Amino acid sequence: MKKIFCAFLTLLLILSLAACAGNGKPAPENSTEPTQESDEDFVWSREGYFADENDNLVSVFPSEDEEYPGWMVGCMLEEGMYGWYIQQEGRTLHGDLVAPYMNEEEPFIVTVSEEGEDGILLEIEGGNVYHCTPFDMPEAAFAVTVNTEGWGQIAYAAGSETPEFDDEYPSQSAYIGLEGPETYTFAAKPDEGWKFMKWTANGADYSKEPQITMEITEDTALIAVFGIAGTDETYVELDAVATLGELLGLPNYGVAAYEDKYIYAFEQDGMIYRAVAEMPADVSDALFEMEWDDEEYEERLAELISPLPVVSITNLSEGAPTQEEMDTLIGKTGKELFDDGWYNWGWNLDDMEFYMGRGAYSYVMTFEGEIGDAENFEEEDIYPLVVASVAFNGIGDPTALDD
Repeated sequence: MKKIFCAFLTLLLILSLAACAGNGKPAPENSTEPTQESDEDFVWSREGYFADENDNLVSVFPSEDEEYPGWMVGCMLEEGMYGWYIQQEGRTLHGDLVAPYMNEEEPFIVTVSEEGEDGILLEIEGGNVYHCTPFDMPEAAFAVTVNTEGWGQIAYAAGSETPEFDDEYPSQSAYIGLEGPETYTFAAKPDEGWKFMKWTANGADYSKEPQITMEITEDTALIAVFGIAGTDETYVELDAVATLGELLGLPNYGVAAYEDKYIYAFEQDGMIYRAVAEMPADVSDALFEMEWDDEEYEERLAELISPLPVVSITNLSEGAPTQEEMDTLIGKTGKELFDDGWYNWGWNLDDMEFYMGRGAYSYVMTFEGEIGDAENFEEEDIYPLVVASVAFNGIGDPTALDD
């Protein structure tokens, strides 16, 4: 039962994708000329899911797409999996189930007719004949969706079997419906120029291994994340970082050394982070005694700071202030800002705009007031000015602390 259930859900997904991939090619028009077998009053009524004793599967539903009138018929048979729109001809449904976008050389022409009180007979032109009866699709207890972020493909298999990729028709998404808890194996493979980075499950990081086996006990949304090859050569589970050495392989966005802290700014997944590590006195002394022109400076530095314990990692990209937060600064004086740790690094006195910073972030502030002697302007001249507007100007110094 589970095999049929999962197979039909896969078939439905393929059929829905087929409906989106037709590229506007018109379906054959309904035949209006009666034949010897036709009956003008005949109405086709067999629709739903059908299966035979060998789990060969057929679905028959009226088309809901005006561009493709007729009947959508899907088959998952020993010959393979097919699905497209075909037309009623007399008392049968007849046509080619190879979708135009599949670019198959050989057609897969079928004829579907009524059989018995509620079954159907599926005849493949030049091939097998299938006798199918109605099949009740069980309701899914758990739904698994698999998608990709970036460019790559996915594959899956029941149990712990190794999934097989279809390079001719690569998959970027899948849906699996389960009647109850079950184990599945999922695999991801990057396209050329890309690399696999991680799996996420229900929005949280799950694994850095391209193939995973997991027991599904609830609705699960999996995403295979791919990154551009040559960037982020190391992917790090940031929640598990203990020492600074675990971050040194990531793209460096700046470093800073204080008496008791070492700051390392880095990028991962397009986000800028700031890591703060504790630096004991002996390491601090050794660091400041190092010679910049030492040919082995980088190696010695990495050896020195790698063991430092990381006490915090801040996502600077996501931590940017909101406009509502910035508007609370309106009405403050320049003196109040400087007393609170703000600094100034540029200005446009014609428009009374000042480039201000606090911590890692940069802002453009417009002040009310006047500068008496613009040619001899000094920072203290900002003290009496009053903030009129504030705009965010991005990350200025990612190694700067907030206090």
